[in-house]
Amino acid sequence: MKCWKCGADLAPGAAFCNSCGAAQEQGAPYPGQTTPASGSAMVLTVFAAVCMAVCGGLAVRYLFGALSGIFQIGWAGVFGTIRIVGLNALAAVMLAAMAIVCALIAFKRNERTSDGLLVCLAVGGAGFLAVRLLSTIVSLVIYPGGFGHYFGGFILAVLGVAAAVAGVYAIERFVLGEFPLMGKTADDLKLDVQEALHSFQQTAGEVGAQASQAAQNAKAERAARSAAQQQAQYTQYNQYGNPQYQQPGPGGGPQYGQTPPPPQGYAPFRPKADRSLIAYILLTFITCGIYGWYFIYALARDVNAVCAGDGKSTAGLIKLILLSMITCGFYGIYWYYSLGNRLAENAPRYGLNFQENGTTVLLWYLVGLLACGIGPFVAMHIIIKNANALCGAYNYQHGI
Repeated sequence: MKCWKCGADLAPGAAFCNSCGAAQEQGAPYPGQTTPASGSAMVLTVFAAVCMAVCGGLAVRYLFGALSGIFQIGWAGVFGTIRIVGLNALAAVMLAAMAIVCALIAFKRNERTSDGLLVCLAVGGAGFLAVRLLSTIVSLVIYPGGFGHYFGGFILAVLGVAAAVAGVYAIERFVLGEFPLMGKTADDLKLDVQEALHSFQQTAGEVGAQASQAAQNAKAERAARSAAQQQAQYTQYNQYGNPQYQQPGPGGGPQYGQTPPPPQGYAPFRPKADRSLIAYILLTFITCGIYGWYFIYALARDVNAVCAGDGKSTAGLIKLILLSMITCGFYGIYWYYSLGNRLAENAPRYGLNFQENGTTVLLWYLVGLLACGIGPFVAMHIIIKNANALCGAYNYQHGI
C-alpha cells in the first residue's frame, strides 16, 4: 500500500502517511494540523488566476501576431513568414494550454489533481520556451543585428515561466503546507497527469454543455425577434396599401384593402458603400488588428451579395485564415488578386468600368513594397474604391 500523495510505503490500514502526513481518506486533515484555511487557499487561487490572465492575454497577442503575418510574405519571405505565422501560432497554443491549467489550479484543484496540474503547467511552460528558443534562432538567422532584442525576449520568457511554476509550487509547499511531487515516481506522476486531464475533460464537458444551452437560447431568441420584426414589417406594408393603394375590382371600380406587390429588385440588406482606407488603418491599429478581420469578413459578405450569380464566391474570413496559414500566406495574396478580378468583371452589370483588376492589385501588393512599403495600402485602396462603387450601384439599382 502506497501513499497517494508522495508514494511512500504505508502500513496496512494506515490513516496517515508517515513521510508526508497526507490523510489517506480524501479530505481528512493532516496529523497535527487543520485543513488549510480559506484565506490560505485564496492565495493560490488569486496567484493562479493572475497567471491565467497573463497567459491568456499573451496567447491572444501571439495569435494576432500569427494572423497579421499571413499577408506579410511579400516582404518577410518564406522563412520570415514561417516564423511569424507558424511559431507565433505554436506559442499561442502553448500559452493557451498554460492558461487552461492555471484556471484549473485556481478553481478546480483538489488533493488528487494538484501534482498533475503542476506537472502540466511545467510541461506547457517548457513547450512555450522551446518554441520561443526556436523563434529566437530563426530570427537571428534572418536578422543577425537583433541579437540583444531577441535574446532578451527569450530570457524574459524563461523568467516568466519560472515565476509561474515556482510560484505555484511555493504556495502549495509553504502556504498550504503540502508536499508537492515529494516521493513521486515517474509512474505516479503519469497517474497524476491522467487525473488532471480527466478533471479538464469533465470541466470542458460542463462548459460545453452550458455553451450549447446558451447558444440554443440565443438562437430561439433571435428566431422570436426575427418573427416579430417580420410581423411588424408585414403590418406596416399592409398599412401602406390600405386604403391609399387602389386596384381595379371586378367591376372596374377601385378595390381597397389589397397590398401592392413589393418593389422590383427588393434586396435583403444594404451593402456598405462608404468604406474608407483611413478608417480601416486607424480602427485596425486601435483594436490591435481585430477590426481588420471584421473588415475582411464584411467585405467578402458584401461582394458575394453584389456579385451573386457570376458563378464565383469570395472566401470568407475563416477559410481565408486557414488556407493562408496552410500555404504560408500565399493564399492571402491570391485572395486579393481574385477579389480585384471579380470586382472588375462584375462592374459592367451595374454600368461601371474599372481600369484596375486583380493584376493591378497584385503588382501594387508585391512590387509596390519596394516603394517604402506603401504598395499594400495602395492595393487595399483599389479594392475599397471599387467595392464602394459596386455596392453603391447595387443599392441604387435596388432602391435601398
